[in-house]
Amino acid sequence: MHPVLTLALICLALSTDAFAAALARGAQQRTHDAAQAIRVGSVFGLSEGLMFLLGWGLAQSVAVHAQAFDHWIALVLLAAIGVLMVREGLRNEPDEAATGHPSPARRTALGTVLTAVGTSIDAAAIGVAMALAGTSAWLALGIGLTSFMMSAIGYLIGPALGVRFGQRAEIGGGLVLILIGLSIFYSHMTGG
Repeated sequence: MHPVLTLALICLALSTDAFAAALARGAQQRTHDAAQAIRVGSVFGLSEGLMFLLGWGLAQSVAVHAQAFDHWIALVLLAAIGVLMVREGLRNEPDEAATGHPSPARRTALGTVLTAVGTSIDAAAIGVAMALAGTSAWLALGIGLTSFMMSAIGYLIGPALGVRFGQRAEIGGGLVLILIGLSIFYSHMTGG
């Protein structure tokens, strides 16, 4: 897979969690609020980018010791996160946007921050995998900007689309992460 395409897909895949969460948050609103969409997008984008940097930095500190098995770590992390995202997207439980009864934590700014951090944990793991694969820390900027845009869009279209689309986005993002993990593993094993 071409490196630029791989990086773009990583940015999109990581933003699907944020998109789905912002979509659910927006689905709780009656009207479109552009200013609030920018605030929600900013929180999610910043959280995704910083968590990626955290994981990337941690991996850099141990990269010398992990070179013999770094491709295995990348494969396991990306595949595990991908499977979890697919499973979450396939879950049939009604969530709060569908029931119309959001939890109190989701109605506040702190709730937005906590949701953003919760959906960004996978970005830290991807940061580890990408650092071990030799990717630049600048990818965090792409991840943050993509998550910002996708979250803002998700929040804006939430009142119209509801949760169904968010679940499909999460499944797609999970499948992309699994494929990227397999691609990194294949490239390492074949020397290409």
